Amino acid sequence: MKLPTAANTPIIKIDSPIYGAQHLLIKDETKNPTHTFKDRLAFEMVRPLFEQLERREEPNATTFGSISYGNTAKAMGYYVSELNKLAGKEVARAIAFVPPDLSEKVFGPDTEGRTVSASTIIEDLKQTCTIVPIDLSKKVYRSDDLEQLAREHNAVIGEFIDITEGLNRPAYVNIIIEAIEKQLDFVPDYVIVPFGAGILCNEIIDYVEDKNLATKVVPVSSGNPNTIAIMLYGPIWVDTEKLEEEGRALTRHEPIDRKGRKRDQYCVYNVSDNDIRDALGQMQKAGMTAEPSGASGIALLKHLKNIHPEFSPAKDSVLVINTGNGLLNYV
Repeated sequence: MKLPTAANTPIIKIDSPIYGAQHLLIKDETKNPTHTFKDRLAFEMVRPLFEQLERREEPNATTFGSISYGNTAKAMGYYVSELNKLAGKEVARAIAFVPPDLSEKVFGPDTEGRTVSASTIIEDLKQTCTIVPIDLSKKVYRSDDLEQLAREHNAVIGEFIDITEGLNRPAYVNIIIEAIEKQLDFVPDYVIVPFGAGILCNEIIDYVEDKNLATKVVPVSSGNPNTIAIMLYGPIWVDTEKLEEEGRALTRHEPIDRKGRKRDQYCVYNVSDNDIRDALGQMQKAGMTAEPSGASGIALLKHLKNIHPEFSPAKDSVLVINTGNGLLNYV
């Protein structure tokens, strides 16, 4: 009995400098089962139920939900489906809360210039997820609100767990643990991390602080509501208006997160769509694939010296997290 794992993704050393950075490494999350780092969250999400199956125990019926019409929903549905196959019956269910006005939206382009319509993605999600409509213009939905909405649609089996803002335990920290403790023989001077809901950034920041490392963590996002890197746009978690206007803004996380950890505000940095398009071209030349959000770290690289004037492109090492390319699931 085996559940597909999301782990040990490669680090790519870039031989030709990009934006002058001569010691550039990219952690490539496209190598996960559904091609993004969200597989790590989804695997950890179902892991306790899988372990119950391994012990020949009856798994606790569980419904997982997320406000997502992209990579989180894809990974969540995939791992729930794989778990149910192993169980031989439905022991878990995935709910994607999807705004109803997405039919005209297009995702991409990726490094290869591919785009996918939202309607194509949603039709695909229906194979592994229950779709529940949600009007995000009415309110900020928290876990209790999502559970109530799901139950109103008679979509819940057993316990309901909202994963929109992560779990009550780490899900992404192995990205940086693998890089520093297994793959590299040094600690990078900078780590550039895409910021959507901020869970990945939080866990990497926690690791760096807990290990007392000198590494500077640089979160990158977009404050543009129409950005091609739509997976990054998150007005719940960062002041997106200020982010777009001033190029940086503070996070909006709860002071105590789901893991019970005190969460101080930190600064997130903006990249434009032109920056991202140029970065997609740079990554394509380097033989890598990425969707716009996955390329955002490279996009920020050209501005790193403005953010950290002490940054030396000739001397300092930079690890960029390529969070993946979910478009690969549809081409």
